[in-house]
Amino acid sequence: VGKSRAESLGIDQDFIWVESNAEQLPFNDDVFDLYTIAYGIRNCTHIDKVLKEAYRVLKPGGRFMCLEFSEVPNPAVSYVYDKYSFDVIPVLGQLIAGDFESYKYLVEKHQKSSQIKKVLLI
Repeated sequence: VGKSRAESLGIDQDFIWVESNAEQLPFNDDVFDLYTIAYGIRNCTHIDKVLKEAYRVLKPGGRFMCLEFSEVPNPAVSYVYDKYSFDVIPVLGQLIAGDFESYKYLVEKHQKSSQIKKVLLI
């Protein structure tokens, strides 16, 4: 999806596109300033291996950025957060990207975030 969007915007020549297993990245150690993953770590089988690989390819002082949903401990805020997540985000996905189902799936999978949070804190 990202590659086709970059091509349609005429910016695909600025990237080297690589598809690989996040548990075994095809890069040398200490080569990247930034490693990002958004709404994808939840789909990884061995999150600990993915994190180890991410930090292996990061240069010393490099930044790891992970974007995921989280749990909200306050019940009132949690209610609003869930309503927004389940009722608004998929609609925005349809309006902006023409894809309701992917954004619905995205928020339905946020329950796994407590497991991710525990691994990230280790």
